[in-house]
Amino acid sequence: MAAPESPIVSEVIIKKVYRTFFSPNKHEVKLEDEAILARGNNYRIPFEGGELAITTWGKKGPAVLLMHGWGGARSQMTGFVDPLLSAGYRVVAYDQPAHGESDGKMTSVLEIAPTMDLVMQREGEFEAIIAHSFGTLITSYALTKLNFPHPAKLVYLGAFNRLLDSLPRFQVLAKLPDEIIAGLRKMIYQNFGEGVLDVINNETMTTRINIPALMFHDIADAVTPIEDSRAIAKAWKGVQFIETKGLGHRGALQSKEIHEQILNFLNTEL
Repeated sequence: MAAPESPIVSEVIIKKVYRTFFSPNKHEVKLEDEAILARGNNYRIPFEGGELAITTWGKKGPAVLLMHGWGGARSQMTGFVDPLLSAGYRVVAYDQPAHGESDGKMTSVLEIAPTMDLVMQREGEFEAIIAHSFGTLITSYALTKLNFPHPAKLVYLGAFNRLLDSLPRFQVLAKLPDEIIAGLRKMIYQNFGEGVLDVINNETMTTRINIPALMFHDIADAVTPIEDSRAIAKAWKGVQFIETKGLGHRGALQSKEIHEQILNFLNTEL
């Protein structure tokens, strides 16, 4: 019979899992997306953990902020650039901390959300925000918890609902036993405070966002289940929710049909 694992080894393992949990994977940039980034105005600004990589396109018109998701990058959102420019908007996108070309290895919603204000200080307030996946949770947090100026309109794609739902999803992906996840949860509570992250969920926060909003989610999304957006849409008064088929988690970012629907929404006067 094998000897039980020592507490020291267990703590080492949990610390390693903790670092992995808060370390987003690097997004692989496609050549066509690189070309769109190269056409923009690229610069960097300081934040608490180093520097953020920012790209802007266009010099006139109301500004639209593009917010990528966990493990994504601003390059992932470039499909929106030309449609928005053609409609008269100015476009702003940036790599969140520990993502893309921005500095950092580990991050969380509590670090990422305040960086939206740093970008706004350089680019001015935004007419609209288009956010994907985890970027929707960051956006809602900034709007409701950090008093980030509300845009005129919001667009959420593949929205993530409850922050700590990421724990069981991470467990499945990493094939980790329950005792490791229990240790990870305990370490999260030790570092952030018990209950601090549990209450971060779109379903609750969006009820305090009283601006026109449009949501898309694919029924076959294998990354963020459609039930997340269904729960959010049920609680969010006035939101327009569209369920798509065949786009998966990221297909909407490049879909011309989705782009057209978003532009119609942004250009419609209420």
